[in-house]
Amino acid sequence: MAYDKKVLAAARRALEHDRAVHEEELEARRHAVYAREPRIRAIDRELSSTAAAVLGAALKSGGDPEQAIARLRERNQALQRERAALLEGLGLPADYLTGKPLCPKCGDTGYQGSATCECVRTRYAQLLREQLSTVLPIRDQNFAAFRLDYYPSRVDSRLGDSPRELMADNLFECKNYARNFSAHAPNLLFYGSTGLGKTFLSTCIAEVVSERGFSVAYDTAINIVAAYETLKFGSGDGQAAAERTARYERADLLIIDDMGTEMGTAFTVSALYNLINTRLMAGRPMIINTNLLPETLSEKYSPAVASRLRGEFKPLHFVGDDIRLLKKKK
Repeated sequence: MAYDKKVLAAARRALEHDRAVHEEELEARRHAVYAREPRIRAIDRELSSTAAAVLGAALKSGGDPEQAIARLRERNQALQRERAALLEGLGLPADYLTGKPLCPKCGDTGYQGSATCECVRTRYAQLLREQLSTVLPIRDQNFAAFRLDYYPSRVDSRLGDSPRELMADNLFECKNYARNFSAHAPNLLFYGSTGLGKTFLSTCIAEVVSERGFSVAYDTAINIVAAYETLKFGSGDGQAAAERTARYERADLLIIDDMGTEMGTAFTVSALYNLINTRLMAGRPMIINTNLLPETLSEKYSPAVASRLRGEFKPLHFVGDDIRLLKKKK
């Protein structure tokens, strides 16, 4: 998994914020308890100052430090028993004022040894999901909401099966892909007419993959080409375009939607070829959605692009009737 540095830094800041809030809540509890039982405040002050005082006195007088430590231990244990009894009298647990880390695995440092702790990875995954939700409707478009009843159950002789059965196979493939996604996952080519669920199922995959902590970059082919045009010709916000293209190239999963709808210029073909080839060389998985049939790809793109799409991607054929029109009729 390749961490997005900006998102990872934000996840660590989120841990720091949560830790600060946790400490503020503990301090608020202390003030409330001290107001109800001032003796607990006095005990806490003595517990925090006794050690230095006793050891300092022992060393100054030339006494035996071990005896001083033994007396200190007895005194502290007595104070702690009194403190626990007072808290119990207030109807509170004995450890009510004891500071505990939010994450016992790393003590809220964010690290387990040199590795990023699970608590940071969890926040990282949540931030990825929030980031993805700004460009994809992952709350509404998920596997639970995908409906096979929109696809005809009648066998199509041209397909050798019913669209519903074929789409059930695609659904199984997509669920399995999302559940087992890794850096070594295959590339997928979703192809078929408009309104058959290509974007919907790629969104479903993105939702699960991002929830598992992998970064997902999603955009249309038109927007992707526009970002590279901005970098090449300086026609817009260069910094924003650079950040976008970096995500396209480095995200754990890239989803290119509506490929084939962009203008078929030499620059367009070159930009898409370079992006696809860069990710293939780096072994970073992609999902490409297109209305084009595999056998017609060479009519739109160069032989090099068509060859990679046909040879390096697993094709999933989307069939049936336009679901958008079906919904409109209903």
